[in-house]
Amino acid sequence: MHIRNKQYPQYFDIQNSLLSTDTEFWVTNVNFQSMYTTCLTVKCKEITKEKNISIGRQHIKYSKNKFIFFSNAFLTVLRNSSQEIIGISLQKKENKIELYGQIQNWINVLMKECISLDFISNYQIIQLIGRGSSANVYQVLSKIDDINYAIKVFDKTQLETDYQIKQSLLFEIQYLKLFNHPNIVKYFGVFESNSQIILISELLLGGDLNSNIEDRKIDEDQIKIIMKSILGGLDYVHSFGIFHRDIKKCNIMLRNQNSYDSICLIDFGLAEKANIENDYLFRYCGTPGCVAPEILRKQKYGLKVDIYSVGILCYQLMFGKDPFKSNTTKETIVKNFLGHIDFTDTSSISKSGINFLKGLIDIDPQIRFSAAQALKHPFLQPEINKILVNGNRFNAYVRKEPLKLKPLLFHNSRNQSPNTVVKTSPCKFYLKTDMSPQSNREKTNNDSSRLISKSFFLRNYKKMNTK
Repeated sequence: MHIRNKQYPQYFDIQNSLLSTDTEFWVTNVNFQSMYTTCLTVKCKEITKEKNISIGRQHIKYSKNKFIFFSNAFLTVLRNSSQEIIGISLQKKENKIELYGQIQNWINVLMKECISLDFISNYQIIQLIGRGSSANVYQVLSKIDDINYAIKVFDKTQLETDYQIKQSLLFEIQYLKLFNHPNIVKYFGVFESNSQIILISELLLGGDLNSNIEDRKIDEDQIKIIMKSILGGLDYVHSFGIFHRDIKKCNIMLRNQNSYDSICLIDFGLAEKANIENDYLFRYCGTPGCVAPEILRKQKYGLKVDIYSVGILCYQLMFGKDPFKSNTTKETIVKNFLGHIDFTDTSSISKSGINFLKGLIDIDPQIRFSAAQALKHPFLQPEINKILVNGNRFNAYVRKEPLKLKPLLFHNSRNQSPNTVVKTSPCKFYLKTDMSPQSNREKTNNDSSRLISKSFFLRNYKKMNTK
């Protein structure tokens, strides 16, 4: 009756996993809340029996005080000769258990927390929908629930030779597992094989904000909807002490076309926990023209770097142009570094809107709004005309301080293939003065940084490979 799927060991040896962690399989004393309880046939250590067992968010209750901690376990969906799902297998190191029966409603719970195996048996690739600096994106059809999803496919060769890219992927998976918010892309799991790591997420059909709006102004009512959605998602992300660090139009997606209230934040490849030591995997990162100046100025920074990027996006929506628009990437970075934004012609924008915008892009992070403060601003509240907005609480301004440009260091390994061929759609730059202590622990031989003098920078800025 029970026919195991013998295929997966041919595709992947779990001893070579990049994603697995050294966690226990059998645990006790768990604060357990059941999601489903099912009578299943259990096979463990060559013993087969039927049991009523329950599944929670990260644990399976096996007996009164014995639980399976399945987070980061290896999951295989078991099928019979007709390719019908008959059960699942969970494994960590030498520990292994197989569960057979009506298991379909457990699979989505398990896939979100586990490392799944045998992608081909469970998904059908429909089409390529995007290319990035370190991953390609495809639309796929699930053979488990007949729903379309999006996948990001990473080449393990690149991950194995670049510690920073590998660690940023691990961070992205870790954080996406935490998030459950309508304005953040939904994560459904990860597959690993000998050559690839594949992230499964919801398919967003509305396109990104860049393709929906391009370089045109939109009315303030639409801006309010967009800002509420983005700031709502960021406020939630910031509640975990995590920043995004790459807020821009192409990282804002719509679930439904032309529906601005269905906005989602995507691409958490630069996300990380903020800390007072300023010890980050990437200290200097983002997209030219969208980065908070304190990142470029080699200052300590925190969660409010995301708010500055939201302010740049708000400016683009209000004025229909980039605040640091230049003919060259070098000029864009210099203007972004200085942070001087032109507010000479604001006749088409309401006073409340300008006040709100200035609060987002204040050069001083101490004065700049937090996500929670921005959400409470009168500009985003109903009946705006009845509220005074020129009081001290929301009277933000842009500081204009004389600044001395400092030399920059550039590292662009994430935007190149192992053969140093530039990949399609590079949209991030990486600047650093020295390796973070965290990076020094596993710095690879081919990881290089070099000082860019002023003359060298002027001659070679195009090599930065930025948008």
